[in-house]
This record gives sequence, C-alpha cells and structure tokens, in this order.
Amino acid sequence: MPTQQPYMTERWFHLLEKAVAEEPRGKAGVVDRLLAAGAQRVSRTQLSLVLSGTYPASPQRLAAKVLAVYDRHHCPYLGADVSIDHCIAITRGPVPTWDPAALDNRRVCQTCPHKPTQPATSEGGTK
Repeated sequence: MPTQQPYMTERWFHLLEKAVAEEPRGKAGVVDRLLAAGAQRVSRTQLSLVLSGTYPASPQRLAAKVLAVYDRHHCPYLGADVSIDHCIAITRGPVPTWDPAALDNRRVCQTCPHKPTQPATSEGGTK
C-alpha cells in the first residue's frame, strides 16, 4: 500500500498516475516522454518512489515537468487540447488588433473557465 504524502492530492500527481496508466510502456514510456521534453535526471525508479509515496527528496522538479508535458485542457476556440503556455501567451500578450482571428481567440479566452490567473506582482504592496 502506498504511503500517503501531501503531494499525492496535487494535480500533477494525478496527471502522472493517469499518464503511467495510459502509457503502453508504463513508467518507461512516461520517463522517455519527460526526457524528450527536456527533463533531467528522471528515471523509472524515481517515478516508482514518487508514486508509492516513498521518494526521500522533494518532487517539485518532477512536478513542474509533469505539468509542462501532460497538463492539457480543451480550448473552446480551437476545439483542441492545448497547454497552459498557449493560454498564457494569448491572454497576457498584446491585444492583436491587427488580426481579426487572433482577436476572436483572445475574446473567447477572456471567458474561458481555464483562463490562467494573473501572476502576483513582484513590486510588493498595493496602491
């Protein structure tokens, strides 16, 4: 029985479990995909330890890569699954007044339930 760790309730952990379950090669396939996406020092052993709750170090580096590779959601404008990076580029970039299609995409993004929240400012304090 896996040891329950606080990170086991986080979104990235559920994405990792789902990826391992859906990957025909299991953990090996997930490791290959993470390495192909630029992850460093990822192994089947590490995934096994993280999934069982016995990983001795912080899994945050792995969490960031799992989210970057596997976190997708349905875009109502494109009708396809996209990464959060796509959403951030559309919602936080300049308003594309020169391109009607891109402007329509941005308008749909403003009401999307998956719209990323604004990052906290590093200036500190409020006016």
